[in-house]
Amino acid sequence: MTGATDSGILPGQLLAILLLATAFTLPVSMGLLRLYRRAVLRSMRARSDSREIESPETSTSPNGPTQAAPELVVLDHASSIAVGPAAEGTYSRLLRDPWRAAAIYAAAGLCFAAVMAAAFLIPIGFSPFRFLSIFWIFAWPVVLTVNLVAAATWRARLATASVYFLVFAVLGAITLIRSPDSSWGQLIALWLIINLPATVLLLVFLNRRIRAVGPLVLAFMTLAVAGSQLALSIVGSDEGLLRSITGLGLAIGLEAVGIFIGLMVLGFIAFGLAGWLTLRWIGHRYERKNISDQSITLDAIWLFLGVAQSISLLIFAGVAWIFSGLLAFVIYKIVVRAGFSLLNREVSTEETPELLLLRVFSLGRRSERLFDALATSWRHVGSIRLIAGPDLATTTVEPHEFLDFLGGKLARRFIDGPKALDLRISEADLEPDRDGRFRVNDFFCHDDTWRMVLSRLVSESDAVLMDLRGFSPQNRGVAFEINEIVNVVSLERVVFVVDDTTDERFLHETARRAWDQMRPASPNRASTSGGLRLFRFTGSRGGELRQLLRAMCGAALVAPPTVATKG
Repeated sequence: MTGATDSGILPGQLLAILLLATAFTLPVSMGLLRLYRRAVLRSMRARSDSREIESPETSTSPNGPTQAAPELVVLDHASSIAVGPAAEGTYSRLLRDPWRAAAIYAAAGLCFAAVMAAAFLIPIGFSPFRFLSIFWIFAWPVVLTVNLVAAATWRARLATASVYFLVFAVLGAITLIRSPDSSWGQLIALWLIINLPATVLLLVFLNRRIRAVGPLVLAFMTLAVAGSQLALSIVGSDEGLLRSITGLGLAIGLEAVGIFIGLMVLGFIAFGLAGWLTLRWIGHRYERKNISDQSITLDAIWLFLGVAQSISLLIFAGVAWIFSGLLAFVIYKIVVRAGFSLLNREVSTEETPELLLLRVFSLGRRSERLFDALATSWRHVGSIRLIAGPDLATTTVEPHEFLDFLGGKLARRFIDGPKALDLRISEADLEPDRDGRFRVNDFFCHDDTWRMVLSRLVSESDAVLMDLRGFSPQNRGVAFEINEIVNVVSLERVVFVVDDTTDERFLHETARRAWDQMRPASPNRASTSGGLRLFRFTGSRGGELRQLLRAMCGAALVAPPTVATKG
């Protein structure tokens, strides 16, 4: 009787911890990211104390350019973009490598599902056909994982989910044929019980607005909330300790409710310290490249699911089965590690193009969506450089940057002069993580240093993608960036993204003005690249992202693409 009671209490405690931790994760993450964004904006608007700031040369050429200003060449999803062999190989990797990584994670997830299905069936009776159905029910998180790793568009995400449910229907039909005592209602109800609550909870910290820090906050909150529950359990199980604490609380003027809350707060603080040390440990592992930002998110998903789904096993089989979820997670990690060890190859720095992404900061979520779609593929072939801004400040924040913010050390990441810029560029991470993905290198700038940083990054990047959606005469800083691009980088290495919100007339005037003021040393003086390439990107048409990636591959490599637009 005692064992049954314990196995009934423990699932309730675990469920309460998961629910409370997840409930706290959303508001705490949003609040911290809001504070982080404000801290970034405040430091951006501050002026540097350095007196060594070098402003880019702005004098006009005395003799003017040697040729007429380039025309605006508009590309879209229907354009035919021919690239050289090297660019074609890079483009193939952009399309292939995310799905190869997704296949490794999927294989690991299926191993996880097999362990959970076996653990679920052993206490109640095992049969091969029933195993297939239960196995596939536990495999649902594979869909979430594949969509995070490789599905860059909503069509791809919908296709992944459709394949899963099609297989579920087939396996369910086979199970019903072989087991007449089963029914569709039972299978669907089991799927909902095992997957729906956990999926809803997962979507809280996988929300785009907090995804960058959600797993870290969830880890902290889970430990802290567990501490508050453990404090109550320890005191409640020891009558002598309970009397002592009650007497102490009454002596200092606390009532029963106050003592209860005090115990929870003390447990929260004690385990919160353990949570903070855990976050620091994760941050150190990230800086040493033992883990990546994506692996942190995926590990949080699978570990969370392992614990959440094990709760259903406790009800049927006893407390010991809680370890089935942990065992399944360990096997998942082993398969992932082995898969990437076999897949990854040595990469030469010549094969890893660095992409500089510039944009109109006022775009907000449109910047986030384009960045997410672009990064899903590009980070498998090379790194991305960004000048940190308010639009992507909370999207690209890395674990060690976020921990620096929490520790009050974010200001040290801001560039205040040429020496700091040299240091940041030398510290830029250009090697792939264990999962084969390259990192995003943020450059934090003050109001009086971003022009210096921009000039250096433009000149040293293999390709430049400039998001000019929403560009208008109000965006004077963007006009300076266009001028600097014309001065320091060949236009064949640049692609501009536009849509109906771009003031193309003003863009043409800005480009002509920059061309007229071109410096004598500009690589565009003798260029025959044929014009400024504008890619019309709406985000709603099939093939747009692939065509944009193709254009970027051509820009990143030596041989520029030749363009022929279909009528």
